[in-house]
Amino acid sequence: MRTLPKVLLSTAAAATLAGGLTTVTAAEADAAGTVLRVTTAASAVKDSAGNTWSPSSAFVGGTQVDRTTSADIKGTSDDRLYQTERWGVRSWSAAVPNGDYDVTLKQAETWYSTPSTRVFSVTAEGRAVVSNLDLVAVAGKNVAVDRTFRVSVTDGRLDLGFSATKDSAKAAGILVRSVTSNTGVVTPTPRPTNPTPTIPTTTPTPTPTPAPSTPPASTAGPWKSGASGTGVTNGDFGRWRGSEVTVSSTWSDNNTAAANFWQLNSSGEYGNWNKDLDVAVGGIGPGESWAAGANGAYDARWRQSLTKLRDLRAGKSGTVYIRFAHEMNGNWYPWSVDKNNYRDFVSSWKRYRALQKEIFPAAKMVFNVNRESVSTGFDWRLSFPGAAYVDVMGVDYYNQYPYVATQGQFDSAAQQTDAWGAPKGLAKHLEFAKSVGLPLSVSEWSGNADAGDSPAFVQGMHDFFEANGGTGAGKLLYEVQFNVDKDNRRWLLTSGTRQPNAAAKYRDLF
Repeated sequence: MRTLPKVLLSTAAAATLAGGLTTVTAAEADAAGTVLRVTTAASAVKDSAGNTWSPSSAFVGGTQVDRTTSADIKGTSDDRLYQTERWGVRSWSAAVPNGDYDVTLKQAETWYSTPSTRVFSVTAEGRAVVSNLDLVAVAGKNVAVDRTFRVSVTDGRLDLGFSATKDSAKAAGILVRSVTSNTGVVTPTPRPTNPTPTIPTTTPTPTPTPAPSTPPASTAGPWKSGASGTGVTNGDFGRWRGSEVTVSSTWSDNNTAAANFWQLNSSGEYGNWNKDLDVAVGGIGPGESWAAGANGAYDARWRQSLTKLRDLRAGKSGTVYIRFAHEMNGNWYPWSVDKNNYRDFVSSWKRYRALQKEIFPAAKMVFNVNRESVSTGFDWRLSFPGAAYVDVMGVDYYNQYPYVATQGQFDSAAQQTDAWGAPKGLAKHLEFAKSVGLPLSVSEWSGNADAGDSPAFVQGMHDFFEANGGTGAGKLLYEVQFNVDKDNRRWLLTSGTRQPNAAAKYRDLF
């Protein structure tokens, strides 16, 4: 969630410009369109399970390279699927029956060896599903990387869009599978449909176990108001809105980034930031597991990361808030927590907490969820490790699922719970924070220009912050507006915004 992808042509427009390229027909899908296996190779490829992956004429733009390398592709037994690519691709589409589909993009960086050389994003049915993917940073060269997301098709055609912020977008293979239970939305925020589980009264106790921290005394009053992205660190955002930015957010949410924190170096974006800083740290990467984390497999890496973070912030004022494994109740990050691994996650969290208290005790840990769970199959409250191991409850809250255009809709959405009774609405997240004796942060929030321009959402957020600002249990400690210039300015409020009415309301209120 860092950088603006290039604006995409629609699939139809791109196909017209391509002159003669066709889209996938139903005949190219087996099982009546429920499964497609697409390769960018020049001829069909059979995988280790005996499935055939077929070439497709549906790619728009770019250059097809049948075999970019003969090197071994780590992390897979199907090297051939990853040794080929179409680079510079702009879109791909397939005719499919209306319904829900799990789509897997198969990728491997076979050309570049250094991070931040190729960075690209993917949309499905016009919605962002993969943002700023840097294959080398995520996994290294010649390593298989799969990204899976759920898509709801309502127009008889599955459309994927590709765009790059550095070099060119690419694709190696695409797997499309129909799913039987329709959610009716594109991830990352569909509604869960699983039955309500029984919430246990105890959580597993891992080793090591830090001493419990004392919850802060409750103090009502103003909250810390901030922003991330365009114009924050140079002061332009504060001058634009007419008030100082007192807290900001940044991301080091893969293993390489969390080992370096480049943006905190003296020449980095936050190298001279002397205010509160919310830092999102991913925790584990592709191919890793919370089970391994619970057994101490990543302790050395986490120790090094925390030491680096501490040292880079040495001598600077402002509190560091660590959002470890942020949005873990979604299914779009490698550190996703679900019904099968939440106990190991709790144990892993406690290990990380013990290291944080040892190495960087001045920092605070934020247990930060997405506003609702996505395809995890359980009540996310089961993954809460306990107030002794958390300093701040957090939620990321965008104007989507549901989109609100009026004050009444905002108030109704704020009271929502999910299928298990867990918080979904903003007021319910605050209630949970109060119930566990912690303050609440909203580390990411903004309107969604793809859905509309809603000053009512901004008004509702401001009124909520103003009514609940303060420290201690059930108080709003800080909030950060996500002013990051990406996804075709979907979240942006400053210059170039697609939400002029919401932006005007924000300037008036904040």
